[in-house]
Amino acid sequence: MKNTRIVSKKSILSAILLIFTAVLSAQSYNIDYYGIVSTEIDANMSKMTSDLYFTQLSEINNFSVSDKRTTPNLSERPDASEFAEGKLSFFTLITKDTNADKWITTYYVVDKTKNEEHSKRKIYDSFYKLLMEPKDVLKDTIKQLIENDNAATGISTSIQESSTPKSAKIASTEELSGTWSGEDSINKIVIMRGGRGFVIFNNGASMNITVELSGSESNRTVTVIQKGNSNASFYPDLKRTAALSAAVSAAPIKWTLTLTDTNTLKGIKNTLLPDGDDYKEGTIPVVWTKLN
Repeated sequence: MKNTRIVSKKSILSAILLIFTAVLSAQSYNIDYYGIVSTEIDANMSKMTSDLYFTQLSEINNFSVSDKRTTPNLSERPDASEFAEGKLSFFTLITKDTNADKWITTYYVVDKTKNEEHSKRKIYDSFYKLLMEPKDVLKDTIKQLIENDNAATGISTSIQESSTPKSAKIASTEELSGTWSGEDSINKIVIMRGGRGFVIFNNGASMNITVELSGSESNRTVTVIQKGNSNASFYPDLKRTAALSAAVSAAPIKWTLTLTDTNTLKGIKNTLLPDGDDYKEGTIPVVWTKLN
C-alpha cells in the first residue's frame, strides 16, 4: 500500500511538472502595431477600425503590444526601415472591390529579424460585416497568423455569412422593451411596447424614436429611427455652430441593428459626423446592452 501511494504521488508530481513546463514554454510575442492602411474610408471609421484591431491584439494572452500609430490611418504601407529587430510588426490593409461591392482586409505580419512577411486576406460582403466579425474569430485569425500557423499563412478566405453575428430569435418589438445603454453620448435608450421609445442624451436632450422589425424571425433586423424634428443637441460630437446648422435640414438619425443575444444589439448608426469645422453624413458601429 505504501509503494502504491509513493507511485501515485510521483505520478501526480510528474503531471504537475509537465503542465508547468508547458506553460513556461508557451512562446510570447512582442508586437509593434502600425494600424491600418486605407484610402477608402474616412478618418472616423479608420480610427474605430484601427482601435478594434488594436484591442483584439492586446487581449491575446501571450502578446505584448506596443502602439506605433501616428495617424488614424496610413495612405501607404509603413516604412519597413522603421520596423524593429526582434519584434513583429503588424498592420492591416483595407481596400474596396468596387466591381463586386465587397471589402477586402489583408493582415500583415513582418518579422524583420528573419526577413519574413506573412499575410492573410479576408473578403467581406460589407464594411458592416467587417466591423461586426465575432471577437473570437478575429482574435484566432490574428493569433494563427502571428504564430505562423501553416493553415493561416497565405490563404485567401471568403467570409460572408459566417462573419456576421448570428441573430437571436425575436417575434416582436415587445421583446425589446426595457432600458438600454451603449453609446458615449447617450445616457439611456428606453424602448416601450408598441414600437415606441425615446433616447436621453448625456447633455439632457431627449429624442423620440420608433422601433421596427424586418426579416425572418430567426434573422431579424431591428431598425430604430428618430421621430420628430432634429435638435442640435442630437449631435454632441459636432461643433455647436455646425450642429445648429445641421439641425435645420438633417435626415433622421437611424440605427440598423441585430439582436445577437437577448441583451445585446449590434449594428451601425447613420448620423452626422465631424468634418473639420463642418459636418458630413456617415455611419459608426454601435453596441447596445439591455440594463433591465
